[in-house]
Amino acid sequence: MKKVVFDSSFLMAVAEKPSDWMGEVQLLMGRFEPVMLDCVRAELAALSSGRGRRARYARVGLELSKGFRTEPCGSASVDDEVASAGRSAAAVATVDRGMAGALRASGVQVIGLRSGRVALL
Repeated sequence: MKKVVFDSSFLMAVAEKPSDWMGEVQLLMGRFEPVMLDCVRAELAALSSGRGRRARYARVGLELSKGFRTEPCGSASVDDEVASAGRSAAAVATVDRGMAGALRASGVQVIGLRSGRVALL
């Protein structure tokens, strides 16, 4: 089964504008296994402990990721770990433009948002 690695930016973006994002990813990818790296989960947990909109979106992002398969991170930065995991997965879901460009350049499929809809970038 294909794996899709989810970045915190994507989960926070879909938390901000609720939609059937999981169904849309499935339409693009077919059957897939959603994956979250433990360092991404830690990043969302740290963001969620604050106040304001960003913290609320991080809390919702954590809630949305319940049931995702968790995989361990190494000692690199979170973005580098996501990129590394993306090379062995079918795709990475992110709205981070810099990361998306680097992933595409290395041949990794990138799932993002265009006009509020899930799309391959």
